Amino acid sequence: MNYDHENIRVPEGFLAWMYLHSENGISMVKEHWHRSLELTLMLEGESIYHIDGNKVVVQEKELILINSGELHSCQVLESQAYEAMTIIFPFDLLKQANPNIEKYAFSLDVASPDYAKLVTLFMETYPLFKKRASEPFYQLKLNGVFYEILYILMHGFMTEKKPSLTFKSQKYWNRCQMIIQYIDDHYNETLTLDLLSREYGISKEHLARTFKEYMGSTFKKHLTRVRLFYAYQLMVYTDISLLEIAMKAGFNDSRSLIKCFKDVYGITPQKYRKTSVDHHILRHKRYMS
Repeated sequence: MNYDHENIRVPEGFLAWMYLHSENGISMVKEHWHRSLELTLMLEGESIYHIDGNKVVVQEKELILINSGELHSCQVLESQAYEAMTIIFPFDLLKQANPNIEKYAFSLDVASPDYAKLVTLFMETYPLFKKRASEPFYQLKLNGVFYEILYILMHGFMTEKKPSLTFKSQKYWNRCQMIIQYIDDHYNETLTLDLLSREYGISKEHLARTFKEYMGSTFKKHLTRVRLFYAYQLMVYTDISLLEIAMKAGFNDSRSLIKCFKDVYGITPQKYRKTSVDHHILRHKRYMS
């Protein structure tokens, strides 16, 4: 069975990644997984989630939590009014807060007073996030909210994890996660399947198959999306040339950067820099790998 892996990239200066579903225009997200922790509040309407094979209907003012590594998908009815707000906590932040986070998962209890606190935090943050383009220091407020939510989750909803994969599957799963981390650490260097196969002591062909099966993407596509994220940060927050950006992000030249940027963002880097595109919207938008 093939799984899709989503590249979770937190905008620069933020502890976690928040986005509004209405700003993304996505009514269906196919089955995928990521190492991050995902928490969503349904603000209006309802959504159907499938999490590790279990169907969950999430209604207005309800929270849905996706643990690290859980296969999940979601779908909404386009005929009804719908809005939701999602926060995704990167694995590195979880690890920083709890060095043994791999041993734990999170399970929400609607009867807990802490559950009501989480809902309230989301509801209070929603107006700020909606008008963030006119709030120059909204980033500071959001980071405070992220810390508070993470504290509540770890204090009140953390439980010891139960293994859900066979030993062989777990071994391959863990290997893929190590490869993801390696790519994150070396994205701006020369990376090839040959190099990774030597690094992990397995054949290039086996590595390619394992990566495709557990990531739902080729190694090359995943690496390109990682590099593109860092290129976008340089695009928005610096005035250095496209060639410099391409080199810093690991692309061979500016032409390859331009092509990849247009494929994902629908506009060339040159045009993007000249337009009045709202960075506050784009930097919080969801893109599947």
